[in-house]
Amino acid sequence: MSENDKFEQFMERVLARPLPQNPMSRVRALARELAEGAVENHWGAAIYAFRGAVNETAEPRVAAYLTRRWGEGLPGLHLLVSMGFLVWGDNDNSYHIQKAAFDLLEVVEPASIFISYRRSASSAFALLVLARLKTAGLEPFLDLALEAGEDWERGLKQRIQRYQYLIALLGPDTLKSEVVRQELTWALEAKAAIIPMWHGGFIYRADDWPELTLALHNALAKTHSIRVMEESALGYNNAIVELLNRFGVTP
Repeated sequence: MSENDKFEQFMERVLARPLPQNPMSRVRALARELAEGAVENHWGAAIYAFRGAVNETAEPRVAAYLTRRWGEGLPGLHLLVSMGFLVWGDNDNSYHIQKAAFDLLEVVEPASIFISYRRSASSAFALLVLARLKTAGLEPFLDLALEAGEDWERGLKQRIQRYQYLIALLGPDTLKSEVVRQELTWALEAKAAIIPMWHGGFIYRADDWPELTLALHNALAKTHSIRVMEESALGYNNAIVELLNRFGVTP
């Protein structure tokens, strides 16, 4: 695999993570990802700059990361200096990534995650995902006792709208569930990141689901899905490892 391909894989993984809303969490996320890129050899621990801004000629991958990941919402690098994640080297016009930033790679930022599933198709898988996410220090929610009704609908919508991620466990007939379709719709309205996980031989084909809205179709067809490649313990474990990697966790 070429270095450019490895960088694109890195960017795909990073871009799949929603940006934190809290300003201090955004600073930590930037520091963590700069350290992550250095550890994976996409750039060095010293990042060359000009007048305090990253030197795009000397650091094309850092510049590409900052533009594609942060755009106009990029935290000021002086904030990372103030918090000890970077040190400015006057002699060589560069920011030096510090141990505090690399230490963030060992810390899992809590992410609020809603697990959407159909009981008849995915109960055991849902419980497995729940357990593995909790073990990794994440904050998943799985409601095993919800029943359809007005109070249920209002409470569930409010909960989904507060969550950063929705993991959709999709088996062959999951999308027949009005509840699952509604959960996906609420997640889209709240701009949560949707992570589809296909299992039981499921493959999403738009023609099979004419009842889905265009927004749901786009979310399921154009979002990178995690697939259980074989119905075995290894197959499910590999899929969950890929899921954990989405959250920056290496089991």
